[in-house]
Amino acid sequence: MSNFEIKTIYGDIFDSIDGSSILSSALSSNIIFEYSCDSGRCGACKANLIEGDITEIKPQLALSEIDESSEFLTCCCEASSDILIDATNLSALQGIEIKILPTRINSLTLLSEDIIQVKLRIPPTSNFIFLEGQHIDIIGPNSIKRTYSLANSSSNKEITLLIKKVESGVLSEYWFTNAKMNDLLRVEGPKGTFFLRDKTKSLVFLATGTGIAPIIAILEEMDNNLAFEQTEKISLFWGNREQKDFVWSFDFNNIKVDYHKVISRKNDNWDGEVGYVQDAALSTLSGFKNTNIFACGSIKMIDSAKSSFIKAGLNEKDFYSDAFVQN
Repeated sequence: MSNFEIKTIYGDIFDSIDGSSILSSALSSNIIFEYSCDSGRCGACKANLIEGDITEIKPQLALSEIDESSEFLTCCCEASSDILIDATNLSALQGIEIKILPTRINSLTLLSEDIIQVKLRIPPTSNFIFLEGQHIDIIGPNSIKRTYSLANSSSNKEITLLIKKVESGVLSEYWFTNAKMNDLLRVEGPKGTFFLRDKTKSLVFLATGTGIAPIIAILEEMDNNLAFEQTEKISLFWGNREQKDFVWSFDFNNIKVDYHKVISRKNDNWDGEVGYVQDAALSTLSGFKNTNIFACGSIKMIDSAKSSFIKAGLNEKDFYSDAFVQN
């Protein structure tokens, strides 16, 4: 077994764990780098290798041929020597502990034929703390585990999930057919680094389908935060295949949101925007030097949006994403 020292250019130091990714080693040392899917497919955990050697332990699917040779995914590589990397430790997540907790179903509400809202209660003494935008794993019957974004602000002690029906999905079948009030499940989390960084910049939110869930949580927290004074524009572009899929509507008291509904399939009863959310946003907005963009949904949408906004002048570091990975 070999353990190597991993340093960041910002002064963080931790030891590698033999056979574990750099990301896993960091998390075990309570150092939190940017990440989302932890499977090499979303690219959120991309970092730069400054010194030393690393070994790929699973395919870095999100890296393209145009990525710089020093770039790698922390969830896919382990240290094979002492290394120095350019990766930021997210201080906002310090003290937020990933836990496994029991939970019971409080309510099940069918919002459309293929979207269900699930509300869960956890023990009041659990001290479950998270940042709006993060996700959890639900451990269901037969220990099947699936990931869902939290659709509620942290001030709400009831967990809210928006769940899309997945064809042949085992846990999906449970939610839509077998789940009952008071069923006992387990929650593992919170996880992920999709959360609001800077409220002083213009904010653009892009969502497809139930990718709206973490954005609901972020916007509700901003609206509930009486200390927050909005000085910049907040824009939301939510895309769905059909009009019936817009199962959420907002009624904010303290923030103003420029809200665009976008469908990808034109029909005669729709007089709104048609196409892809990233295209709708780019045709509506301009000037991205003082903007943070938060995108949640399919990897295809996120990859396209990131590339397009960077070409339009956005700094790559101002694009944050949470990719929905089918598992």
